[in-house]
Amino acid sequence: MVKPVLKEHADNPDMDERTQAMDMQTRQKSIYAVLLVLSAAGMLFLYPAVNEPIVLLHRAKMLAKEGRSSESDAMIVRAVNEGAHRPDAVLQAAKFLLESGRGRQASSLLEQTLSETRPTPVGLAGQMAGLMDSYGYDDEALALMMRVKHESLSRGERMQLADLFRRQQRYDQALAEYENLLAEDPMDAEAALARVETLTWARDMEAALPLARDLVRAHPDDRAARLVLARILSWSGRIDEAETEYRRLLGEEQ
Repeated sequence: MVKPVLKEHADNPDMDERTQAMDMQTRQKSIYAVLLVLSAAGMLFLYPAVNEPIVLLHRAKMLAKEGRSSESDAMIVRAVNEGAHRPDAVLQAAKFLLESGRGRQASSLLEQTLSETRPTPVGLAGQMAGLMDSYGYDDEALALMMRVKHESLSRGERMQLADLFRRQQRYDQALAEYENLLAEDPMDAEAALARVETLTWARDMEAALPLARDLVRAHPDDRAARLVLARILSWSGRIDEAETEYRRLLGEEQ
């Protein structure tokens, strides 16, 4: 049985090429498998070194769960120092402090990082403020935003700052922010709506009503704008007009 096969192989030169191609594919697969193993092994050893702050924060959480608070705090400090105030490490450390009820420490950590980070990366102050705000520390969130030079804030951060001003009942400062944003982009419906809402919070219906009407004319399909207009009309004693707007919202009148 061997001889016929050998003879067929000798009579068919394409067999050599196919065999060589199969051998090459097998070798390539073997090399690829070895590289995958080496890559995985390398990552296993490199991960703690590259992500040392994150690893330390994980240890800090474990220590805190064991009731070893002082050791956990020391580990957090080390994590931040090891990360050279790397934003991801600092934000994770602050989140851990917030989760364990230490909001003041989280705020101090974030403030220190902002003061020592130059130039401040765009969006970092907003991230930090958003984190503090999400845990109910709106005063501290506002303080963080105000530590950064106003011209360094992105448009989104300025909207965030205006919202914090409004919630702190610092209406004049909130309105100034919205006015500046609208001066740059008069078609910014979000800023325009926020400005109208701020005026209603300040109980200045006389100023809010014409702006609300303008907003609805510019964005007739904006249901949020129509709802605000309906509320302002109602609060202003214009009940018939308010009812008309509510009906439009409910689709009863086109």
